[in-house]
Amino acid sequence: MGYCTVDDVCSAFPRFVRNAAGSIQDSQIQGWIDDRKARIRSVCMMRNFDPDAQTNSADITNFLRSLNREGAIGDLADALEATITTAAGAVALSERHRGSFEAQLGEIKAGVHDTLFGQVSRVAGTAGADTPVGETPGDTGENQAFGKNLKF
Repeated sequence: MGYCTVDDVCSAFPRFVRNAAGSIQDSQIQGWIDDRKARIRSVCMMRNFDPDAQTNSADITNFLRSLNREGAIGDLADALEATITTAAGAVALSERHRGSFEAQLGEIKAGVHDTLFGQVSRVAGTAGADTPVGETPGDTGENQAFGKNLKF
């Protein structure tokens, strides 16, 4: 089960008729929701936060639902755009939602939302960084890609 519902996704398209003959079925939309949820969870787990392993605060729940919805709306928009004729040029709806989804996943990867998830920020140069002065990432067993005293 995803972080959002089929109703959440379909609400972005008020004139879309769900489960009509020859139309996109709820089961397909649920599949997109589940696919996006798996990707969101994977990125969160990269930051040592498993959103399915605990009870989340209202803010975390709303953030995950919003993010899951953005990704699935992009998928539904792609499918709907394939069934209609549009004017020349790119259709911005699916691209806008997809761009928002990808940007937010990038923020999670970068640690921007660590404090929301109750994690101590590990992003260099941010408030609350957990590496004491004079200690390198190698000393703590973390990724040493940007540790001090590296020779290139």
